[in-house]
Amino acid sequence: MMNIMKTAAACFVIAWIALGTGVAQASLSNSDKEFLTAYEKVRSALAADDLAGAKAAATELRDDGIAVAKSSSLKEARLAFEALSDKAKQLAAGQSGYYIVNCPMLKKDWVQNSEKIGNPYYGKEMGSCGEIKK
Repeated sequence: MMNIMKTAAACFVIAWIALGTGVAQASLSNSDKEFLTAYEKVRSALAADDLAGAKAAATELRDDGIAVAKSSSLKEARLAFEALSDKAKQLAAGQSGYYIVNCPMLKKDWVQNSEKIGNPYYGKEMGSCGEIKK
């Protein structure tokens, strides 16, 4: 009985430590992975100042991407992208292969799957402006 209690206590401590460090994140569902894949396409298009590409990629996000898909300018698309970034940050937190990046000038975050900064808010004007938070 004592060994069972010690084992249970050790498992609890390991789980508590893992949760506290973000190691024990639940794996992403297929729909979450699809969202992040389409989101990355939108981010990449905005970083390249490609409104048509961003709008096309946003259609893959279904209801989540409507505002970007209907935008009539890069400025409008970038404003709509902020809401997508909020969801992407929640999904990507603690997941390997995703980087949460912050633009210190605009004080805005986004998620990308590369360490090479590609700022979707400034595009080509200041494409490398950003710092990886994670």
